[in-house]
Amino acid sequence: MELNKCPNCSGKLELSPDRRKLICPYCGSEFALDEATSAAVAPKNGELIVKDWFLYDWHYDDLMETPKRAETINAFVKYLNEYDSSEKLEDYIKTYLFSNEDLSAPGIREDNLTGIKARISSYIEPGEHIVLYYDEGLFVHGKTGVVITEKRALFVEKKEVTSISYEKIPYIYFGYSIGLPEVKLGEKYANNIAPLGSNYDLLGAVTALICLFAFEKYPARPKIRLTGDV
Repeated sequence: MELNKCPNCSGKLELSPDRRKLICPYCGSEFALDEATSAAVAPKNGELIVKDWFLYDWHYDDLMETPKRAETINAFVKYLNEYDSSEKLEDYIKTYLFSNEDLSAPGIREDNLTGIKARISSYIEPGEHIVLYYDEGLFVHGKTGVVITEKRALFVEKKEVTSISYEKIPYIYFGYSIGLPEVKLGEKYANNIAPLGSNYDLLGAVTALICLFAFEKYPARPKIRLTGDV
């Protein structure tokens, strides 16, 4: 069987999340992997993600030697392989991973969104909604932090708001600083999503969610490069 073509409808086959079979998203056909076929589609050089959205420019094994960063990367890979839509992953995040008091979203500690909505109103489009807000403020709650919408990430400081559209993210940088993992969007020294209350699984999940938003809304956008320094 040709590895990338469905014999029933000629659609492009995809590897199942458990990597035990090939599936056709067009006609629903499934094909078991024998040992030879499994080897042919096995991940190489850190290419662990089923979705064909990424260029791999990371030394995966070296990055995984740092446990906290490894937890974030494992979550990132896991959730991208398990979830086929941003809606499903967003629901999972809010249901199971949203325990930190500094995290807010529509319907979850929603009162905390009032101040930040005012700060970012001129930076987002009409109808664009806040998916989550991580409040980094010690003395200025509701006025600083990281905001994730379905179209962009915004980084709010006391006097400045910067943002990056998911259509424009060239790479995702998995770093590590002062004992904490970092995930930065298209900028090695800025655009840090933050550890999200030291919840490293949540950090990986939110990074995966951003990628789902990016390719759902902008399917023709270039692949995102995955990178990181040891």
